[in-house]
Amino acid sequence: MNKKRVAINMTAQLLAFAVNMLLGFILVPVIDSMIPNAYGFTDIANKFVQAAQIIVSALNTMASRFITIHIHRNDREEANRYFSSVFFANVLMAVVFMAPAMFVVVYLGHIFQVPPEASLPDIQMLFFFIFVNFLISITTSVFGVAPYSKDRLELSSVATILGEVVRLAVLFVSYFFFRPYLWYVGCASVASTLVQAAANLFFTRRLLPDMEVKKKHFRWEKVRELVSLGAWNSVTRLGQLLLDGLSTSIANIMISAAAMTTISISTQVPTVISNLMGTIAGVFNPQMTIAYAKEDKKQLLEIIASADRIMIFIISIPIAFMTVFGKAFFQLWIGRTQDPGELYILALLNVGTLFVSASIQVLYHVFLITKRVKLNSVVILLSGILTTATVFVLLETTDLGVYAIAGVSTFYGILRNLVFTPIYAARCLKVKWYTFYGDILLGLASIGAICLTALPFQLLIEIDGWSKLFAVGIAAGAAALAVNFLIVLRKNERKMVLDMVRKKLQR
Repeated sequence: MNKKRVAINMTAQLLAFAVNMLLGFILVPVIDSMIPNAYGFTDIANKFVQAAQIIVSALNTMASRFITIHIHRNDREEANRYFSSVFFANVLMAVVFMAPAMFVVVYLGHIFQVPPEASLPDIQMLFFFIFVNFLISITTSVFGVAPYSKDRLELSSVATILGEVVRLAVLFVSYFFFRPYLWYVGCASVASTLVQAAANLFFTRRLLPDMEVKKKHFRWEKVRELVSLGAWNSVTRLGQLLLDGLSTSIANIMISAAAMTTISISTQVPTVISNLMGTIAGVFNPQMTIAYAKEDKKQLLEIIASADRIMIFIISIPIAFMTVFGKAFFQLWIGRTQDPGELYILALLNVGTLFVSASIQVLYHVFLITKRVKLNSVVILLSGILTTATVFVLLETTDLGVYAIAGVSTFYGILRNLVFTPIYAARCLKVKWYTFYGDILLGLASIGAICLTALPFQLLIEIDGWSKLFAVGIAAGAAALAVNFLIVLRKNERKMVLDMVRKKLQR
């Protein structure tokens, strides 16, 4: 494993993630205070996009794998055929999606409850821009393969940061100098995506000068090959949408617009942690794919082992802090317009799955590179169907309300990640079935130890302002790093970290 490359990629990816996260946390309370009970429509619009991505992912999920493998096997002509075929197929899908997207925009008021304080044309414009953003992103998605195929993910991070800076600029000017509207969020996303697409196009020309989008390279058989394998990933996406993607829509239709916004806000922190997980796991995906392309199983297993420990070392801290300091955070963040106690309980229910999945997140890429996606897709789909059915039953027969919506997906998610994911990944890699359970136990031990370490800070210090929260977070964070240093890292890894610190101090 190229540790230097991992360090560079991870630093850049985490920086891009931090910019995106900071923007989100600033944006939500501002919009909720300006336009009450309407921010949840942003989440619903994005869920429509996720539904459309179920179809798109059938083609695009496998594109990076095939292009990367053929590049590293020095088969440039074949890589070019996949590259061009994916581009033209995406353009065709973008054209096809225009009609249903416009139908949703026009008849939006007949589909969802729009609160009196919100403007229907404003929400329709929001949906319009978010749908346009989706069409642009799928049309230009193939250009994101270049940094992946060359294991230069820091370039993807540069594109993301540039896009987020543009998004922030558009939102700042819009909300501080003009009358507040929700559609500014969608407009800013379009501007951000255009900048990222331009950056990825530039990186493609620099990293893969042989890759050209030309009709002569287009092959329908390449599209069919990608779709035949990627269709199972579409099934996975559908299952994930049923697991937790319909929560805001169900809350709007079966409870109220206010419940929709409460659910949407409560998922912000769990979503940030989940996205951070995906960001870290994604750093290792190119090297896993390259090791598999070179048929180096030993190297592949080494990358997975290192990825799991790095994931636990980083992710266990925000999960534990959400558990211990979550209520204080919601009180300070959005306590003036929402019930912080309710948001905290809902956030805990949403973050529950991550207690298990955080330590084995990279295993999902194993299914993709080994082309063993079918069974995993079926299992996720079944758990999604069970989740949706159980939520409807509980809403009709109990008074659990929003707690039923948040809690059911966590129950099935934990069950799936305990009894299926680690065992099937071991089978795909032809190793012992219990190989990855040690990482799950290590992750739980890390989270538990950090919770116990942070709890005295929460009990002994009254957190009544952002300065106190940051001060407590820094102190508890330092203690948490020390705990993970002892619990998560192996002896040789601890020695490596100490040597790095000594060298820095000597300099």
